[in-house]
Amino acid sequence: MIKLFYATLAIVILSGCTTHGGRPQSSLDAKESVVKQMNNSPSGKAAWQKWVNRYDEDRRSKTGWLSLAGLYWLREGSNTIGSNKSNDHQLPAGMLGQFGKIDVAGDTVSFTSFDDEILIDGKKLNNQLLVVNESKVSYKSFVFYIIKREKGYAIRLQNSENPRVAHYAGTHFFPYSEQAAIPARLIRNKTPRKLKISTVYGTVRDAESAGILEFTYKGKNLSLEAVSYGKDNPMDLMFVDETGQETTYGAGRYLDVDWPIQGDMTIINFNYAYNPPCAITEFATCPLPPRQNRLDVAINAGELFSGH
Repeated sequence: MIKLFYATLAIVILSGCTTHGGRPQSSLDAKESVVKQMNNSPSGKAAWQKWVNRYDEDRRSKTGWLSLAGLYWLREGSNTIGSNKSNDHQLPAGMLGQFGKIDVAGDTVSFTSFDDEILIDGKKLNNQLLVVNESKVSYKSFVFYIIKREKGYAIRLQNSENPRVAHYAGTHFFPYSEQAAIPARLIRNKTPRKLKISTVYGTVRDAESAGILEFTYKGKNLSLEAVSYGKDNPMDLMFVDETGQETTYGAGRYLDVDWPIQGDMTIINFNYAYNPPCAITEFATCPLPPRQNRLDVAINAGELFSGH
């Protein structure tokens, strides 16, 4: 998360992790030392604030999560779409009454346009195969593309002029807390392990476990199981804590954690915990924290929640 922190961490590890008196430090001691340096450095809090500002800008984006205007699950065969009630899927006001139809045939999804004002990937086409997450069908301020989940294919509709973007009150976080940057030990799985992850729309998906992160917070020994999306990406934590009863999003929060540079130690910095998209839109398909990631302690750091 913080380049300065990891540069310092690498120096500590590669220099043998020794104290000023020459006594070898444990990896946990070394991590605690680096965390202290990070928090005492102006770049620790400043880097976090810069990240919060970028995060807020992303939330306000006209193509971000707040721009979502609909989610429509498609059935096998023909699906008519438009703002008229006669369609299989009724699109919001501002869309054409008879917009077009989407045909689903196994792994193939195609769109047929009913109006010349509709563009498919910026071109006037009557019919086109749609590539999941890539092909864009646009009309005025509206754009949709196809997503695929455990439930099947769906239309994800965006509106760059969605009033929710203009009316967004902004993000809110706990003040930066030095105590929320915590050394953690990654206990890797001896054999590959799959996690069963529930979603907000009632399905279960498989995810690759990165292992268990063990740490101490407020005097309690705690653990969270992380999800792996490959070593080129940070580990993904989804967790629920006691603040979800009052001040944070009740369904849980997300947090990126970097893989250990060397050995098994890393940092969980809860200051960077953020809300899933379903905290601000009902049209997201968020995964939920696994049952074992429910903490019986309040993590007073990261993003707050003030309602949709």
